[in-house]
Amino acid sequence: MWTNWAGNQRTDTPIARPTSIAELQNEIARPQSLRVLGAGHSFTPIVAGGDRIVDLSDLDLPTLGDARQDRVWVNANARLRDLSPALADKGLAFRNLGDINAQSLAGAVSTATHGTGRELPCLAAEVTAARMVGASGDVLNTDDIPLEMVQVSLGMLGVLTAAQIRVVPKYNLRRQVQLASVEDSLATMHQKWAENRNFEFFCIPFTGKTVELRHAIIDAAESKVPRDLDMIAVKVLKLARSAGRISEGLRRAMLKLLTLAQSDEDYVGESWRVLCSDRHIRFKEMEYHLPPDVAGDVLQQVLTRLHRDHKDIYFPIEVRQTAGDTACLSPFQGGPRISIAIHTDAAEDHKRYFEAFEPLFVEAGGRPHWGKMHNLTYKDLSVMYPDFDQFCALREQFDPQGKFLTPSLVRLFRP
Repeated sequence: MWTNWAGNQRTDTPIARPTSIAELQNEIARPQSLRVLGAGHSFTPIVAGGDRIVDLSDLDLPTLGDARQDRVWVNANARLRDLSPALADKGLAFRNLGDINAQSLAGAVSTATHGTGRELPCLAAEVTAARMVGASGDVLNTDDIPLEMVQVSLGMLGVLTAAQIRVVPKYNLRRQVQLASVEDSLATMHQKWAENRNFEFFCIPFTGKTVELRHAIIDAAESKVPRDLDMIAVKVLKLARSAGRISEGLRRAMLKLLTLAQSDEDYVGESWRVLCSDRHIRFKEMEYHLPPDVAGDVLQQVLTRLHRDHKDIYFPIEVRQTAGDTACLSPFQGGPRISIAIHTDAAEDHKRYFEAFEPLFVEAGGRPHWGKMHNLTYKDLSVMYPDFDQFCALREQFDPQGKFLTPSLVRLFRP
């Protein structure tokens, strides 16, 4: 049985593993519906629900293909964690990455996965051309389908096999981490996004504190990799939550000790090693991308309601910003957005928490992350994106039988 990383999606659908483009074409040409496996880091039912599943991990394609100075063809189904060192061997790097790099490139771009940085777009915006296998088994490229439609498509226009991406010369980053107050982070976040290449912060529930992270390109040599304190901190937050069920005073004391133990960090390393980290504690996540001018007010409301109504929550709230782009289904289409992500333990019920805040995000003009949990339908989404119906019409044109649709995708992309 296949399960995703968080364990909240699973299916016993048969899995095909083609080893060549010809085998993939034959597999796709069969009449039954299908979905393609990435790394399973989506929290949504984006894989389950089809008649078949195709796993491309055995596909015989080189990790990197033709390279120019600022663009490289890559295996779209390679993991980001494998692409980064392969690019580094050629003196190249991704311009930006998110904090998890276990995803396949195809999965990451198709769901508009992003990092943080006011002038840095999501990963899909770095795709300049693509090749895919369409619903009838034919090979298509971005001469056949507009690039803006392909960049973020949730796998509904075809199965991505290769993508040309923008790259930059290999570089080192300096990461600085420090504790701040919620009030200070909210008051200065726009300034810090303007002043730093990368900036983000995590609000630690019930402490009034945030952890701020900033990155800058630097010529200095790599320094010693710091201990992974994030996992320890989350475990302490969970322990404090449990203690709070016995005594709220005990919870406050434990949280105070945690913030006192938080030490500043100053680390230099290769860009992808600094930007990305492993996640050993599994969670479920909802993330909405908000207009920058309302994000601070929304975050303040989230924190107020969290502290009032959701004392069982212990995961920090992550806040990032991403530059705008032109992809039809990109949540960042039309301008920059500030992202607010809320989490629960993978083994615990998320519904009460997520459903309490989703209307607040939507009312403020937020758009959901395509790979994270939400409860929207076509009726909601079609008014959020200027070209949504145009994409839906193109999808129908290239896949009239709905071969790449599952019941959950029908709810999103058919009236």
